Amino acid sequence: MPHALTLRPATRVLRRAPGEVQIGTDPRWAVRLVGLSAAEERWLQSLEPRFGADGAPCATTADLRPPAQRRGTLLRLLEEAGLLVRRRPRRRVSTGPGNGDAELPVLDAVRHDGAGHRALAGRARAVVGVVGIGRLGATLATTLATAGVGTIVAHETAPVLATDVGLGGFRLRDVGAPRGLALARILGEVAPGVTTASGRVPDVVVVVEHDAADPDRVRELVGDGVAHLSIVVREADVVVGPFVRPGLDPCVRCVDLRRRDVDPCWPQMARQLRDAVGPGYEDAVLSSVAASVASGQVLAAIDGDVPRTATACLEILAPDAVPRLRGTTSHPECGCTELRGAPPDGTPLVRAGLAPRATSTRTSGDRTRIG
Repeated sequence: MPHALTLRPATRVLRRAPGEVQIGTDPRWAVRLVGLSAAEERWLQSLEPRFGADGAPCATTADLRPPAQRRGTLLRLLEEAGLLVRRRPRRRVSTGPGNGDAELPVLDAVRHDGAGHRALAGRARAVVGVVGIGRLGATLATTLATAGVGTIVAHETAPVLATDVGLGGFRLRDVGAPRGLALARILGEVAPGVTTASGRVPDVVVVVEHDAADPDRVRELVGDGVAHLSIVVREADVVVGPFVRPGLDPCVRCVDLRRRDVDPCWPQMARQLRDAVGPGYEDAVLSSVAASVASGQVLAAIDGDVPRTATACLEILAPDAVPRLRGTTSHPECGCTELRGAPPDGTPLVRAGLAPRATSTRTSGDRTRIG
């Protein structure tokens, strides 16, 4: 094998039958090689990456090798299948627990270049703002922090309620404390490398609301070209999406206008929902699932991919919490697609400005601001 190349990290080499080897287990890239000799089987199995504590490939003990010409043929097949990548550097930087050891194998596997360390470095530089840190928002924040996001900004002074306590987020000891301060303490415990203040505009802002999304709250984010994800907690479900890259994707107002087209009474009902006053309760299971799904959308954007919710919303329904995908498109009356300050697909997101100002998870009528 060329010195600079290796099998994708964490790729398994499995013997299926005499003369048959499978490389990889994920159906997106796994391949089978048949008609192999015993020596070729052993040699292929010796290529399975085995990394030491410093990230360097461990030495293999296979001494019997097939002829060089046959090895070259097999390596060409592996390269054509996308299973060979350049060796990753031994050092990497991650603010997540264990220097990102849990995330690295997956990132190595899903990136076409196998360079998961680059994604971890990008996450460490990223800033994510979270507005609405109840049970769901707090769980989302800790998930992002443990996945390696370097800065989580969530400045809210409303007190933690007993109903905010949940998996991955607030604890009973936090009840009564300001949510922003309590969350900062939790983040410091699960990911000591994370910071909770930034002078930059977040790469992504997550806005958690109840009953109905308010397009006015994210108007300034759209105008400033800041990517943002809407999450709405409703009676017995949670809607994750849309993920808005201003100028590229349908925005929150587009979704609102589409619903008005289907139901002419929706604007009147939406005003009532947005004006509602009182605590917004968040079911434990729905909050946990929604926080995980939303975290995946945010990380996809930070890692340079296009989030699935850029053109859809995910509805997570009680009681089984299985997400349901509903596509969405830009609305001709909105005009958001006329914005061209956003980057093209797959490029880094806009970064400028300050963190969003604090808002209550239930208070409506306020805008999500930057600056």
